[in-house]
Amino acid sequence: MEDTDIVRDVLSGFLESEGYRIDEARDGVEAIEKLAEKDFDVVITDIKMPRMDGISLLKEVRKFHPGTDVIIITDYNNRSLQTSLRLGAKAFIHKSCDVETFINKIINAIEKD
Repeated sequence: MEDTDIVRDVLSGFLESEGYRIDEARDGVEAIEKLAEKDFDVVITDIKMPRMDGISLLKEVRKFHPGTDVIIITDYNNRSLQTSLRLGAKAFIHKSCDVETFINKIINAIEKD
């Protein structure tokens, strides 16, 4: 769940071109609604979003959908890294790298077990 349309569109488009099935949400509240409707293998979420931040979404996913992995992405350098990993995030990826590196890090995190 990414609140920036362009980042969400680029990420979704690339992952779809790699064969992944994608469903998008604009924020954590919409993500929770979608998770209530069907199961997902992975949730990719930003930290800073309107209505529900990524850490709150991570907590909800861990509590109600423990089989769903969560990947946190952000362009902020803050304490959220330690918090998200302690709460069970599969990966924490900074958006500050170039697009190719960013996408590769996400794919590696999705496929890592």
